[in-house]
Amino acid sequence: MSILGAIVSQPHARSSQPGSDFGFRALKPSISVYPSFLEKLVSRLSSADHLLCANALQLINGLMRDALTNDQEGEWSKFIKKLQDLGVIKAVYNLMQSTALQDLAQPLLEFQYLTKVMLRKWRRLPLETDKSDHRRALNALYSSSFSEKAQGEEKGSRKNHPERWRRLGFQSEDPVGDFENVGFLGMMDVTDFVRKYVDQYQKLLLEQSAKSAEQRVPIARASLSVTEILYDHFEVEKCDDEDAQRYVALESRSNFERAFRPLLLHWSRLHTAGLNAFLRLWKATGAEVEDFEKVEELVRILIEQVVGQAPRIKDIHEVEEELAEFEYQRLRQLQMELLELTYEDAWGRHLRYASLSIRSPRQFATDSA
Repeated sequence: MSILGAIVSQPHARSSQPGSDFGFRALKPSISVYPSFLEKLVSRLSSADHLLCANALQLINGLMRDALTNDQEGEWSKFIKKLQDLGVIKAVYNLMQSTALQDLAQPLLEFQYLTKVMLRKWRRLPLETDKSDHRRALNALYSSSFSEKAQGEEKGSRKNHPERWRRLGFQSEDPVGDFENVGFLGMMDVTDFVRKYVDQYQKLLLEQSAKSAEQRVPIARASLSVTEILYDHFEVEKCDDEDAQRYVALESRSNFERAFRPLLLHWSRLHTAGLNAFLRLWKATGAEVEDFEKVEELVRILIEQVVGQAPRIKDIHEVEEELAEFEYQRLRQLQMELLELTYEDAWGRHLRYASLSIRSPRQFATDSA
């Protein structure tokens, strides 16, 4: 594992030895002969030997980094998906929550960093309808909004529907504009939600069709909003190897614990739970379209409270349950407390001067001077 990791992780050798293959390309011929290599590599992450675990994860990190930074043919996403299908997310998540954390700190934090790089790469990939896979994703999102019976009845008229995309919760009949802030990452999240909850999705759209346009919950817009909230919460844009190096400067056990964000690895499940929470709060508050930003802010606070305050060992199932059951009144109370703190930070000095001016204008002038 150490030797393979060294072969994969030495980019400087490419320039010194023209024609030599490094990174994933160096292992590709062998993997074609031994197709179970990646499966066995991922299985090593469950080993009781911490050194073997660390070396296996370091090799996986090297392969991921090479795929993300040096792929010229857009094949990196297929390689990452293959690793995910083999269970790499679950394996690394378990390691992050285990007692072996300190022994595996560096490769675990590097994997966390690479996860952010991957999310950022998808976020910066714009949705373009002239790309066949992007177009298929949009069409699948629309087709899934109809039940099988409705698809048969309305097949001929759906394309001419006056609110084809606004019906799904987009802000106009050109859905591409809605993805400007979240890119293809937003498309992946919303299609993942629809795939998991297609019956709920269809039922909700049917219920919304009976309401006025102002009262309908814009599902697509809400989904993209949750993607953006999670992106900001995990500071995905700040992934300049900070995570991979941070462990060196850790001074206490509490700081060491906070450096690891295992919930980041369950991005899709957090998005689904966050979107379901958005839909629940919309209904609980009787919100209308003009209240969208208010509900959005409640969801942002909810994510900060539940996901942000979750200890490293808290299981994703517990987080999902808490997001689903967090009471609106308690959330509103938190919002008011945050608002008070904001005003205190922004206006505290001015309010102190104001109170002095009420008691003694001369004293206020003296203090100001």
